[in-house]
Formats: sequence, structure tokens, C-alpha cells
Amino acid sequence: QRCCICRLWGASVTCRGQRCPRVFHFPCGSERGCVSQFFGEFKSFCWKHRPVQHVRAVQRDQTLCLICQEAVAGRPCYDTLVCPACASAWFHRRCIQGQALRSARHRFRCPLCQDMTTFQEEMFRLGIKIPDR
Repeated sequence: QRCCICRLWGASVTCRGQRCPRVFHFPCGSERGCVSQFFGEFKSFCWKHRPVQHVRAVQRDQTLCLICQEAVAGRPCYDTLVCPACASAWFHRRCIQGQALRSARHRFRCPLCQDMTTFQEEMFRLGIKIPDR
């Protein structure tokens, strides 16, 4: 099928949003803000139907990513994630993905509050790949 992003043939990732016709290459989807969930049914979602965070988190002044110490967006969005347990730890998607790949499932947790269960469930849902080892 033709990729809805780059328009080239060979796309195989389908959005699981209700009645969504979008099909894309995995790399194209990642660049455009699509989310693939690496658990269960391995669902993928386009930029319009991707899961979003519903965390009540308020920033004081300019909040920094807990990992790289650079500024994050003013609210949770595709590129900025918040720990659902403490709502005080903010991360860039690329930073927390790197942390997940380095830590693996048995050690991946919120760097601030140390929550593992709620944190991992939310990161999985938002498309963060957490390897078994």
C-alpha cells in the first residue's frame, strides 16, 4: 500500500483508530508523530488517533527534562511526557525512550518517584518501547 506520509509504496502499518484509512511506513510514522504500542496486540495509531496523556500536572516556571535538563513543552504532548504517578517528572519522548532502552523492563522506572508499575504501563501505552532485557 502507499504511505500516507511519504506517498511511496510498501507501507504496512495501519492506524487502529476507528475507521481510519491511514497506512504508513514505521519510520515515516515515527517522524510524523504516530505511536506504535510494543505490547499486547502491537497496535499503531496515526498522529490524529494516537493515545494522549491525561495527567494533571502543573509546571512552575520553565520545567526541564529530568534526563537532559533542557526545557520541555508547557503541557503533556507527543514530545513531552509526564510521570503518571508523581506528575512531577517531565521528559522528552526521545530522552525517556533512551532511558527505557538502557534500563529494560526490570529496572525502568520514574527517575524521580521510583514508581515502576504505573509508570511502565503509561509509557507502554504512549508507545515507549521497553525491552525485556
